[in-house]
Amino acid sequence: MKEIGFFFDGFRFLTAKQKTFLRENQIFINLLLFLTSMFEYDGMAENINTDFIEFYCSLTPRACCGIFKNPAGKEILGYATEGGLLNEYGIPEVFNINTLNQENKQGVVDGKNAAICWNNRTHTNDMIQLSRFTELFNLVDTAQKCLMRYARLFPVFEIENQQIKDQLDQALKNADNGEPFTYVNKGLSKIGLDGEPNMKILQLGDVSAVDKIQYLSTYHNDLLRRFFTMYGMNYSQSMKQAQQSIEEIHSDINVSWIIPEDRLKQRQRFIQNYNKVFNHQASVRYSDAWMKAYKKYMEEGVSNEEMEYKRNYAE
Repeated sequence: MKEIGFFFDGFRFLTAKQKTFLRENQIFINLLLFLTSMFEYDGMAENINTDFIEFYCSLTPRACCGIFKNPAGKEILGYATEGGLLNEYGIPEVFNINTLNQENKQGVVDGKNAAICWNNRTHTNDMIQLSRFTELFNLVDTAQKCLMRYARLFPVFEIENQQIKDQLDQALKNADNGEPFTYVNKGLSKIGLDGEPNMKILQLGDVSAVDKIQYLSTYHNDLLRRFFTMYGMNYSQSMKQAQQSIEEIHSDINVSWIIPEDRLKQRQRFIQNYNKVFNHQASVRYSDAWMKAYKKYMEEGVSNEEMEYKRNYAE
């Protein structure tokens, strides 16, 4: 397709720093998409883009967002900042809600004329985690790229004159294409193609280094496991995971749901206030992928007593 070729040609002419920036940006976006797909919302006003509830909570400095009604009676979602009044714990009681097109509402109160959603109970965003893992994944990708280049068979030939160089270049080119090559004088034979070697070859690569790629791949999987496990997904594609006992795996599952459960409680509190202020019947739940993981956690990761308690608590 011409359209794809157009964008690919543009990528080819980028500088090395620009390509690195794009690759890091893509890693960050992939991690952000994973994290912000954790919840699904139902029953909210049609104009509310619920994706931005997660974007605002995960990325903005105050790690919270809010919904208010503008003078026209339309519900507006924006990122929230402090409105000046704090309670005895240093938590804002009054907020200012701002949108990306400069619409704002000052002096709103959660549960009275607005609904505020915090990202978690510590009121912090996910920028540090996203940035840290983006940097680590980029370092692994860079190391793999360098190692693959170094592990290639890359001989450099020292030859006598330009004529022999041209013949050797053509012979190597034909070899890459799987084609035979014919020469008409003794030029190539002088450098050893007809018997004893008679040239110096400098080997710039080390083909044995290719064995080290598997360790980088394993570390890449370990990073994925660390990131996914932190947010409830028990990712097990690593060599170390295969050596874990059933008790260790269950322990990982239990720990991995601390953060998702806390995030869900904050959003449930937000939806409760939203329904009270704006007279809706909205709800929030885990998305399908997380719900499947949560059901597996309930069935395999906890004891029967814990499972019964959680089922009663959820009801």
